[in-house]
Amino acid sequence: MDFKDSHYVKEILEFHIPRFDELPNIDLYMDQVLNIIENSLSIFSYEGEENILTKSMINNYVKQNVIEKPYKKRYTRFHVAYLIIISILKRILSISEISKIINNQDYKVEEFYNMFCTELENSLKNTFLGKTEGNQVEDKLIDENIHNKILIASTSAFANKIYVQKLIEFNEDEMKIVK
Repeated sequence: MDFKDSHYVKEILEFHIPRFDELPNIDLYMDQVLNIIENSLSIFSYEGEENILTKSMINNYVKQNVIEKPYKKRYTRFHVAYLIIISILKRILSISEISKIINNQDYKVEEFYNMFCTELENSLKNTFLGKTEGNQVEDKLIDENIHNKILIASTSAFANKIYVQKLIEFNEDEMKIVK
C-alpha cells in the first residue's frame, strides 16, 4: 500500500480541531480539561506516549505564567484553548518560546485560537498532500505580520514533525506485513 492511501493520511485529512465556540462554555475541573484535550488531539499521540497533557504539566504552565491561574480550580474555555495550543507546540518549541507566542499576541484569545486551528489544519493538509507554497489547500492568513508568520511557521513545523512520525509508523506497519 502507498502511504498516501493509508489510514494515517486519511485521518489527518479528516482531522478537525475544535474552534473556540465549540469548546465548552462552562467552567471545568482539571480532569475534564485533560479529557477534552486528549480527545481533541489523540490523533497526534504515538505509541509509548502516556498522555498528551498531565495535571503536573498544567500546574507548571500556571506557575510559569504561561496560562492564567484557574479561578477556584475551575478552567474556562480560554484555558482549554491555550492548553490545546501548548500541547501542540510543545512538541517543537520550548515552553518559554510558546509563552512568548501566546502572551505577545495582537489578537483576542478566541481570534488567535481560531487562526491557529485553521492554520494547523491547513499545514497538516498541505504537508500530507505534498502541496507546495504556490499550491495551498486554502489561502494563508492574508495579513502576514510577524505574529502570523510565527503562527504559520510553527504550525508548518508541527505538521512536518507529525508527517515524519506517521511515515515511520507506516513503515513499521509495512515491515510487519512483510514478515
